Amino acid sequence: MFKKLSFILSLFVSFSSFSQTISGRIIDSLKLEPIAFANVILADGMHGTTTDIEGNFKLPVPAGYSQFITISHVSYQKIKLPISYFKTTKIIRLKASNLVLGEVVIKAGENPAFRIIRQAVKNKKQNDPENLNSYHYFSYNKFIIKPTELSGKYKRKSDSLRSISGTKTKSEKDLLEWDSLSSRLHFFMTESVTEKKVMNPNRQKETLIGFKASGFKSPLFANVATDYQPFSFYNDKISLLGKDFLNPISKHSEDRYDFYLTDTTFFENDTVYVIQYEPRKGKLITGLKGMVSISTNGYAIKNIIAASSDSLALTGIRIQQNYERVDGKWFPVQLNTDIDFYNFGAFGSHVVAQHRSFLRDIQINLPLNKSEFGDIKVDLSPPAAAINQANLEKYRITPLDNKESKTYVTIDSVMKKFAWFDKGIEALATNAIPLGAFEFDLTRLMRINQYEGFRLGGGLYTNNRFSKWLRLGGYAAYGFKDQQWKYGGEMRFNINPNKDFAISLQYFNDIYETGYSTANLQRDFTNPNEGLRRLASSQYDRIEAYRAEVSYRLFPQLHAMGFISKNTIQPTYDYTLLLKGESLNQFSIAEVGGTLRYAGSENYMQLAGKKVLLGREWPMIAINYARSVNLFEAQNFTYQRFELSSRFQIKHRPKGKTRLSIHAGWVEGVAPYGKLFTGRGAKQVEGLFIDEYFQTMGLYEFTASQYSSIFFNHNFGNVFYANRYSKPEWVIYHNAGIGKLENASAHQSTSLSLQTYDKGYFESGTGFNNLLRFKYVNIAYFGLGAAVFYRHGAYQFEKTSNNLFFRTTFSLTF
Repeated sequence: MFKKLSFILSLFVSFSSFSQTISGRIIDSLKLEPIAFANVILADGMHGTTTDIEGNFKLPVPAGYSQFITISHVSYQKIKLPISYFKTTKIIRLKASNLVLGEVVIKAGENPAFRIIRQAVKNKKQNDPENLNSYHYFSYNKFIIKPTELSGKYKRKSDSLRSISGTKTKSEKDLLEWDSLSSRLHFFMTESVTEKKVMNPNRQKETLIGFKASGFKSPLFANVATDYQPFSFYNDKISLLGKDFLNPISKHSEDRYDFYLTDTTFFENDTVYVIQYEPRKGKLITGLKGMVSISTNGYAIKNIIAASSDSLALTGIRIQQNYERVDGKWFPVQLNTDIDFYNFGAFGSHVVAQHRSFLRDIQINLPLNKSEFGDIKVDLSPPAAAINQANLEKYRITPLDNKESKTYVTIDSVMKKFAWFDKGIEALATNAIPLGAFEFDLTRLMRINQYEGFRLGGGLYTNNRFSKWLRLGGYAAYGFKDQQWKYGGEMRFNINPNKDFAISLQYFNDIYETGYSTANLQRDFTNPNEGLRRLASSQYDRIEAYRAEVSYRLFPQLHAMGFISKNTIQPTYDYTLLLKGESLNQFSIAEVGGTLRYAGSENYMQLAGKKVLLGREWPMIAINYARSVNLFEAQNFTYQRFELSSRFQIKHRPKGKTRLSIHAGWVEGVAPYGKLFTGRGAKQVEGLFIDEYFQTMGLYEFTASQYSSIFFNHNFGNVFYANRYSKPEWVIYHNAGIGKLENASAHQSTSLSLQTYDKGYFESGTGFNNLLRFKYVNIAYFGLGAAVFYRHGAYQFEKTSNNLFFRTTFSLTF
């Protein structure tokens, strides 16, 4: 009891001794932008605080305190201000320092920053908020696109022109108009409020509960906290703008980064070390530069600033994260992102996109229900108007200023004439054009291959306005080369969308490429590899099928599907199958089977009542199984068909990544040629690299009832040199496969290649991505690479030159 009373009294004494609080905002004296993580310290050096990401601070000071307040930041000149200064002034301006990292000298002994960084690395697992059992928060997000301030020369000229009357040149008028517009409005602005729940492992959902965008109504323009940066700064690789940067807070980072301990401050009785970092000279790493503050309370990141160190980038990115203790754990409370489009602007200014996220009402390690989670990671269903406005007002950090309000009013007025643009953007995202209670399926619109030539079609299906649990519809398409119609229909019952539990009844009269499983008839043709290879495909079977499917998500990463089907298959090429003494050239087959599919992570968003895939993370593994059954008056087939597809990726420190794909299949028994495997060749796709296919093998060069293939490549990253026109990444390839054909005598054809590759098929290659780089609308680099592959082993050609194949690669990097 005495200890408890003493503790309460000590708290009272401490509180009463700090009877006043000073507050303010610290900004850059020239750019007038907030300075995050500046130190505001009392004269004793033991009590102080730091500014948040917006430059704001609050500091309790003792009663009667009359000494100076010291304000410092590693990138700015230190100043001392009397306590009386804060009674009348709330804005403090700091001048940038001329100090660069290279001027900081480390004397004899090990760099003291190394020990601190190693401690932070050692404690990563316990400090990473991603490792919490669960958490829940509300996030207010603001996204603005605007120009930076005019350069000094143009600003002075603009001010001068405003004071001069008379005729002005076109360039002078343009300058005045640009200055006037940028001072009155932002180019674009959105606000959003989201509620996020996370339950580890692999369960999360973020729901839009408030949204407003200048000129647009579609929630597709809403932003969430992790749109432009990771949620925490503890992974070995930090992904920004599609690039993987080596985290300075990772093992052995002192070998590749320079660290400088520039300040030591105190915060809530903890020591906080301020360390600047940048990639070491001569280290060709994809690195970051900036500042990190590490608290001795768990050696956790308290705040961090990180920017791309690539001086050649056309688009720059800088992120800021601020952490606070929540129930004894460090948790991010503010996330900032600034994206600079350096070559997009005028009059010495450029366009910048700014994203600000503020996390509130944070709860950690709370009980959550698994049933709350499904495949939908981000639900962008628009909230009701009244709820929408109430949530914006509730979670908005500060009221809109005059410039922000004018941005909404002005752009809303201008964009009224383009109201269709909202629907157009959503149609592209969902691949469907809404037509009342129906929608037009854009995935059926057009295809090109060597068999059909140009295929034109369309599909009409019901949407959520018709029914949330029932989907009806059909499609039709016409091939101008084969001059044949294809069509089909579907009835789908969505029993539990959260579990992907659905029952589907289908009919289609269409074609499918030989060598592929009919259980995966709708291949992902939006995948560039499949889309490009399809251009060269020419060998198809005609199929009429009645099919019933049931699908269910067993676990967050494991999906299952089962089916039963009746199929009538007609080869479009010369082919006869000998089945139990009978010659067949048309096949009636009944099958049952299923698919198991594992994905490291799949991210979907809910938009306009549809699931839209945002991305998948490796590994990915799919197993298909089908067997013939004696149902529906089918012919007497007795076979089983197994198929495996798997993809793995390893990202290496400090750079480089390895990709491995394994594909295999086995048909036990006698099945038609179209059910066999054709080797995964892509030679006919002239000049273009097609990943996960043999670059030197013909599309239908081999036939197998049992096969396996492995595709390996390793990207070493940029290891030679880098300039504006070339930044080569060295890549090596090795692909191998083997396949044999059982019951070969059952397959008779004058046009098919029934050659096996049971002695092993091999090809190896090397190349460079981004060998040449070209500016793409002054925002990104379009990269052109080259690779050469050599076919070797038992199936190589006699003439060496015939075994060499050259391929081109493409990339887009910021």
